[in-house]
Amino acid sequence: MDRTRLSRAIKGVIATAAITSTFSSASFAQDTQAQVEEIVVTGSRIQRATDANSATPISVFDAAQLEQSGQTTLEDFLQDVPSMTGGQLGSSVNNGSAGLATVSLRGLGSARTLILMNGRRLSSAAGATGVVDLNTIPTSIIERVEILRDGASTIYGSDAIAGVINIITRKNFEGAEITADYGASTHGDGDEYLAAMTFGTGNDKGHVMLNAQYTKREDIWQYERNFSECPLAEIGGSIVCSGSFTTTPARFSPTANDDQLIVDPVTGVVRDFSATTDSYNFAAASYLSTPQEVASMYGYGTYELWDWKDVTTVNGFSELSFVNRRSDQLLAAEGTFWGPEVPVSNPYNPIGEPVNIGRRLEETGGRQFTQDLNTWRGVLGLEGEICNEWTWDLSYNYARWVDSQIDRGRGNTVRFQNLLDPVACAEDPDCQAALDASGVPAWNPFARDTLTQEMQDYALVTNSPVERSTLRSLQANLVGDFGEWALTGEAPAWAIGYEHRSESVDIIADGAAQIGQIYFVSGDSWDGHYSVDEFYGEVRVPILEGRPWADILAFEASARYSDYNTIGSDTTFGAVLEYAPLEELRFRATYSEGFRAPGLDDLFLPPTVSAETYADPCDEYSSGDNANVVANCQADGIAPGTTIGTQATGLFGGNEDLKAEKSESWTLGIVWTPSWTDDMGFTVDYFDISIDDAIGTLTTNTIVQGCYESANFSSPLCDLITGGSAVGTSPSPSAPTRRANDNTIAGQLLNSQNVATFETSGVDFGFDYSMEAGPGLVTFNATATYLHEWKYRGSPEDPTIDLAGYFGADPVTTAIVAFPEWKFYGTVGYEYDCWSAFTTVRMLGEVDDFDPAPGDFATHIDNTWYQDVNFNYFRWENVTLSGGIRNVWNQQPPYVTNNDDMNTLMRSYDTVGRFFYGSVTFQF
Repeated sequence: MDRTRLSRAIKGVIATAAITSTFSSASFAQDTQAQVEEIVVTGSRIQRATDANSATPISVFDAAQLEQSGQTTLEDFLQDVPSMTGGQLGSSVNNGSAGLATVSLRGLGSARTLILMNGRRLSSAAGATGVVDLNTIPTSIIERVEILRDGASTIYGSDAIAGVINIITRKNFEGAEITADYGASTHGDGDEYLAAMTFGTGNDKGHVMLNAQYTKREDIWQYERNFSECPLAEIGGSIVCSGSFTTTPARFSPTANDDQLIVDPVTGVVRDFSATTDSYNFAAASYLSTPQEVASMYGYGTYELWDWKDVTTVNGFSELSFVNRRSDQLLAAEGTFWGPEVPVSNPYNPIGEPVNIGRRLEETGGRQFTQDLNTWRGVLGLEGEICNEWTWDLSYNYARWVDSQIDRGRGNTVRFQNLLDPVACAEDPDCQAALDASGVPAWNPFARDTLTQEMQDYALVTNSPVERSTLRSLQANLVGDFGEWALTGEAPAWAIGYEHRSESVDIIADGAAQIGQIYFVSGDSWDGHYSVDEFYGEVRVPILEGRPWADILAFEASARYSDYNTIGSDTTFGAVLEYAPLEELRFRATYSEGFRAPGLDDLFLPPTVSAETYADPCDEYSSGDNANVVANCQADGIAPGTTIGTQATGLFGGNEDLKAEKSESWTLGIVWTPSWTDDMGFTVDYFDISIDDAIGTLTTNTIVQGCYESANFSSPLCDLITGGSAVGTSPSPSAPTRRANDNTIAGQLLNSQNVATFETSGVDFGFDYSMEAGPGLVTFNATATYLHEWKYRGSPEDPTIDLAGYFGADPVTTAIVAFPEWKFYGTVGYEYDCWSAFTTVRMLGEVDDFDPAPGDFATHIDNTWYQDVNFNYFRWENVTLSGGIRNVWNQQPPYVTNNDDMNTLMRSYDTVGRFFYGSVTFQF
């Protein structure tokens, strides 16, 4: 196949079939040829011809752009799109990802970004209702990806507040295709593998396509990169290697006061604990990039069943898939974060009085989290065209998610207390047997290498929860037009439909957790269910066409009625105005109401312990700081200059009294496709989204700062801090209702509430151009997003914060991420004869720390640029060779004081570094 000729054919049909085109048509190359046909564009059920000038802003990517990126997962590709920002999960998130990969359109959260496959929903990630794991979508089945950058609740229902990502799969492929990919970082780690086979055949009655794909990603350790080999802290005016205050040997504190002490590992003498020299380097035992294996099977088929003359055609179709994902995360060893007491009866007690310890169980090698996920999905349906050219479809969608998880190296709090107390141990034969086999009278936490294998076998427990979710959806659609009632050459078109959808979740806690013997693990099993009946309708009315200064004027309206068994009913409306004074110039405007029903986790999740990164106002405070902060820190018994850790143990939880979120979205855009060329296009789209009654939670920073800046702890936020006892941690003797015995905040309540508001606005820019240059074709495609504002208000009592241009705690996920004002993605390519080459430039604009502490060293990040290159060679018939480099210049992630992990913002910046990859594809 002549790839250059194909590119020209596509561009001749669709002016913007380029990377991240901001034009709103569903442009695509259907396997080996470009076609113009009636399709359903994402954001509308009304069929229309492919067209670069639709009235709603949609970015379109085809399979070629996915291949050019060199990414083996959809996650890594989509997260680079400029309209995506905020706290997204992926391979760079080791602590708390559960193997998931997500995207957040407009930074409003993955639960507010509706992800579809061929216009139908996918299963939620069990306990995270509305969140779709992108790892379960194999890239080799993708024909194109359409991103609707506008609210679409009237068309698709709940969860489409920020927009819609619709994965369109290959359906008409014929022949056979085998692909093999391999890549590795410049450090020789993080290897990625992909193998895929696709087969398709058909006749005039039907078609079937089958695909199998396997991907594997190897791990990268934090100690294997200079920027993350040790957790950095700013102490005494210097940046030093630090870490956790739960250490080996144990940091300890007398139960009578807050003194922080340690037995010097060299001299054996008790001395003050030093954050600089004694902290535990948890990076040495943590992943930087998490490993995973994904195997999938996918099939799509269609067959003509009947052709009733003068009535309707009837075609059957089916879509079946199975995915198995095995993923791992590895964190530093468990610690005695609950602060167990070492009694005087323990012969190794160094001061002869009861003490609470923070001991890292370094001998265990770390906490390993593994997931073995199986998810099935099946769609069965009928579709046809009535004799008056109306079309209809009826389908049933069933999806099932089962995730069997295993967490190893977790501490049984009761049994560790027994090991520390010879009297209690003597009453437990298993404990005494472990000590006898170790040859000691009790466990000595004040020295290294003292937790023997026998003690580990006795006191450690494996946590094995199971998460299950099920989605069922019955959907019917009818699409037609008003025929002779047309005001122009295009008849008014309409679509109506009905959907009954139900979803259930069942989370089964481990048995040991249920009896409270696994620290930091919820022992509450829970389940939930919702069902909804929905009706929608939309109409498109062309008003003028082919008139002077009115090449087209059209209006669209849509509405959806939803009735939930959990929250009652709701109705949303939307409108679109399209005006083209000239054929080459088009204005588009949209208004849409949106809603998001509370997820099952929002409603029913029991209180769950979570470690939250925060900045403590009492950390190294001085007498010159805020007077209220000084007084409150002193009231907590914390002396000036005291160093405090950066993790606060809090409680998340659901709320059955939640109601739906409400949103309003506006877009106003201009599309210019110059008449003097078929290969150029510009778009500018302004967007504005506001959400009221948003389901969310206050961040730990917001709670703590607001509380400690109030006089005598008078802020209502102080009531949300309940102390160490609420999370199973030994409380501080001097501040038991606010702090744990290591002086960190503890027990902050982070329950879901309808108290938040979001407002975000900005401008999307797009440009596409191609031209002949010498014997070949040059293409240039660019898209950028300017984020004007990203405002959040946690509750009516809180101030409004604007994170546009800053990095800080994402209110949606509580992770610390960047919200740059500018984000850019552009590609320049050259295609000639049997080869093509592309270079892509990605940019995240500069950001500042939203709420820096006095004296913080790193509070600013400059514009960060990445460059990728890709080469393709197809001299031989049916064989294509590809290769490239991601992050050519090995751009390193920036160091910031207020970081989430790895001393940087790993959800926002590339942590892997330069990456080489190659691919070979055979077609038969």
